[in-house]
Amino acid sequence: MSQDLSQFPSGKIILNAHIEAVSVNAADQLAQLILAVKKNVEEAEPDCLTYRLSQFENKLMVFEEYKDQKAIELHRESEAYKAFREAVKTLSAKPPHIAFYREL
Repeated sequence: MSQDLSQFPSGKIILNAHIEAVSVNAADQLAQLILAVKKNVEEAEPDCLTYRLSQFENKLMVFEEYKDQKAIELHRESEAYKAFREAVKTLSAKPPHIAFYREL
C-alpha cells in the first residue's frame, strides 16, 4: 500500500478510499456526489476499469481500478470529481484515507 501515486509509473493501479462523514446525512450527500462521479466514469473514462461505492452509516468506501497513472490523472480533472473534492472538505470528519495498490 502507498499513499503516493508517483510510486506507480506504469501498469494497473488499484485505489481504495475511505471517507468518514460528519453524519449519516453528510455521508448520504457525499454518496450522491460520488455517484455523479461514477456516472461520469461510465460515460467518459474508459481507462477506469472499476468504480464501486459502499456505505455503512457515516462511512463510505470507494474501490477503483485504473489502467495506469494517466487514467487517474484524467479522472481527477472531471468536474464531477472536483465537486466531490470540494464538498468533502466540509462534509467529512477527517481527510479521506486514500491508498494505492499494484495488482499482482
